[in-house]
Amino acid sequence: MARCIWMKGSSYGYDLTNLQHLHLHSCPSLEYALPVCTVDNSFPSLKTLYIIRCGDLMHVFMQSNQEDPPSSVKFPKLTTIHLYDLPSLQQICEDAETLAPALENTRIRGCWSLRRLPALKGREPDTRRPTVEIEKDVWDALEWGGVESGHHPSLYEAPVQSRYYKRSMPRGTVLRYTF
Repeated sequence: MARCIWMKGSSYGYDLTNLQHLHLHSCPSLEYALPVCTVDNSFPSLKTLYIIRCGDLMHVFMQSNQEDPPSSVKFPKLTTIHLYDLPSLQQICEDAETLAPALENTRIRGCWSLRRLPALKGREPDTRRPTVEIEKDVWDALEWGGVESGHHPSLYEAPVQSRYYKRSMPRGTVLRYTF
C-alpha cells in the first residue's frame, strides 16, 4: 500500500550518503522510492539498483520540495541497474538528468514507458562501454541528449535483446487445414 519509502519534504533528518544498494521487489503501489534532497544532489555510495514488479513506479528518485530543483543527480559509483516489470517507469530521476559515469551493465525488461537511460558524462576515457539488455521496442523509444552531454547510444555497447523478448510472428500463416 505504500506510495513511497521516504516522503519528500519530510521533516525527519536522514542521510542517504552511505546507501549502497537499493532493492525493491513487488511494491505495486509505490510511485517513487526516495526524494533527492542531499546537499550536492548525489548518492555517492549507491552501487546497485534492483527494482522488480512495482507497477505504479514512475520515477525512482523524486525531486524534493526545492525552489530550484537540480538539473542533474549524480551516482558516481552506480555500476548495475536491473529494472523488471515497471510499466509506468519513465526515468530514474524526476525532471533531472541521471549521471552514472561508472555504469557497467543495465538489464531492462517490461519498462515500456522508459524514456531515458543514465548519462555517462564524466566517464574515464578508456573505460569499457556499459552493456545493455533491453527490448528492441524500448531501446528504439529512448530519448537521447547527444554525445557532448554523455547521453548517446554510441556510448553504450550495442543492446542485447532480452532473452525473454517475444519476437513478433511472421505475417501470414504456416498452418493449413487438412480434412
